[in-house]
Amino acid sequence: MTYKPDFSILKTLTALPGVSGREGSVRNYLKTLLAPHADEMRTDALGNLIVLKKGTSGKKLLFCAHMDEVGLMIHHVDDRGFARFITVGGIDPRTLLAQRVRVQTAQGELLGVIGVKPAHITTEADRGRALGVKELFIDLGLPAEEVKKRVEPGDWAVLDREYAEFGDDRISAKALDNRAGAFVLAEVVRALKDPFYDVYAVFTVQEEVGLRGAKTAAYGIDADLALCLDTTGAADIPGVAPQDYITVLGGGAGITAIDSCTITPAWLFDALKQLCDKHNIRRQVRVAPRGGNDAGAVHLSKTGVPTCGLSIPTRNIHSNVEVVCKRDVENVFRLALTAAQNGVEEAAQ
Repeated sequence: MTYKPDFSILKTLTALPGVSGREGSVRNYLKTLLAPHADEMRTDALGNLIVLKKGTSGKKLLFCAHMDEVGLMIHHVDDRGFARFITVGGIDPRTLLAQRVRVQTAQGELLGVIGVKPAHITTEADRGRALGVKELFIDLGLPAEEVKKRVEPGDWAVLDREYAEFGDDRISAKALDNRAGAFVLAEVVRALKDPFYDVYAVFTVQEEVGLRGAKTAAYGIDADLALCLDTTGAADIPGVAPQDYITVLGGGAGITAIDSCTITPAWLFDALKQLCDKHNIRRQVRVAPRGGNDAGAVHLSKTGVPTCGLSIPTRNIHSNVEVVCKRDVENVFRLALTAAQNGVEEAAQ
């Protein structure tokens, strides 16, 4: 296998704004990128981008990778021009303090900063309780009347942080969950040549708020097999016991055994491990007592679809400094490509 993923695509993907339900800029970029490589391409009613690469076996393989990222939605602008917000998807409020955001409005994008009551005027009671989203606000640096003209409830915001490569093959950026998975799937589409399966590469919407896009896409495709590409927690950091790591950064592709939404069928779990071992793809087993991904919706579609989540280990997940290892991304790419090109069970033999 000589195809090497182009990480400049991942850099572009992470920079795009795409909170759940507002994935249009990500979808438009992927449509342009993948149009020359697709046998068919369409966008469904919910906003999923569905790309088909026709195969030779008559069997259908569904890939899912969600386009959306966690973010914020404005619900109030006060008389001083400060914007209050709710979170879209699961965000720890501690990660939002003193961060920059890009607010998306009908009149264009505005830079803002998230603030809270300054530490030097807090009380002991303030310092003794957990920080909540209701205490935070976005300062847009504009007069109140100008903010009220340009920002209204329902406008949304993304965290603002540039893609950076550092250390031992590490990448840090916002929205690696799940632009990393979308990047892998895009590169699979670009690399496939006469695959074993009819490959349906689906870039899904609204995963972060309930696996919504995957549910409708899976129902419409009725696949024989599904692989869902996403990030997962790598808790291999200070303060966490080794038995609680879930995955390890640099440990290879995460093959899901179980999470809160799915249990991978034994035959599929074994075949994917064997495929990795045969093709020298570094792997690790993902056992996650919490968390899930699009696989949770896909495997329950119609009469059921054998499904496994293939995961990219990620530190600081759901923050603007998520961290992945390029080697892990490459290993998930190799596993997904080999499975699609040659057939899961066939490639494992």
